[in-house]
Amino acid sequence: MRPFEEADGKTYIYAIAHGTLVAKTPYLIIANEYGNITQALSDVTVYGYVGIPAEAVASGAIGKFQIGGYCSSVVCASDDYNTGQGCVVKDGGLECTDADYTGAAGQFAVCAQDDEDAATDIDLMLVPERILTTT
Repeated sequence: MRPFEEADGKTYIYAIAHGTLVAKTPYLIIANEYGNITQALSDVTVYGYVGIPAEAVASGAIGKFQIGGYCSSVVCASDDYNTGQGCVVKDGGLECTDADYTGAAGQFAVCAQDDEDAATDIDLMLVPERILTTT
């Protein structure tokens, strides 16, 4: 299945859930003989999209994952982020870099807010590109 864009400018892709998935939590989406499937970010070893489900997805069910456009309240491991920083997968979770987004390998989003309350959720501008590297 290919990504598709909706009228609101957000890009989505459908995938089969590898387990019970939590809303607003990032997962890697890869292709295999069954089509698009999810896997945990800690398993990043192949090219894939980072996708965010708006709601929980049951194991084995097909879910809709946002991979592009503005996405609010995404679960992240870091509580240190600033608007404009690039976001990468690090240590099995999402983390903002200490530098502005440049489209470098591994960056899949731009931080769209400053850390104001030490929260572990973040607003992102997702870039619908497949990534490989983690830092």
